[in-house]
Amino acid sequence: MRPLCLLLLCCLSMSSVALASEAGHRAAAERFLKLARAQSMTAPLYVQTDQLLVARFAQLGGSMQHETLLRKYRERARTLLDRQLAWEAIRDELIELYLPVFSEQEFEELARFYESEVGSKLLEHLPELTRGSMAIARERVEEVLAPQLEQLIEEMGRELELHQLGPTDG
Repeated sequence: MRPLCLLLLCCLSMSSVALASEAGHRAAAERFLKLARAQSMTAPLYVQTDQLLVARFAQLGGSMQHETLLRKYRERARTLLDRQLAWEAIRDELIELYLPVFSEQEFEELARFYESEVGSKLLEHLPELTRGSMAIARERVEEVLAPQLEQLIEEMGRELELHQLGPTDG
């Protein structure tokens, strides 16, 4: 009986260590996400939603004399977004997303980086750097790649047409 009790006690202590380890991992993930300003990642959605409402309001014939109506619906939309996108609403899902990717130690290293001067600077400038990078890529696609791809497609169409006509006797 004594060995069974020891085995049971050992299993219980191992599960409490595992739970403590999991709790530490989750806490490290949450700390990192807060440092990485994950709670502000939804801000662009608020702007886009507001722009959409204003545009639709205008399309529906709304004018400035009905601005109070627009304001009312903007507030309702914000309430909906707050309910679904607030940090408290998405925190657990974000943590679950990050947990399998980084270990507790890696979260701690990331947190130390984001707390550093250069890490803070990166966080401060990351949105504008991301926007700039996307603008460069979009410009390259529109000005360089799109015409080249269009030419490639036309060339493919001509070659396909030749193949569909079959060999000609000449």
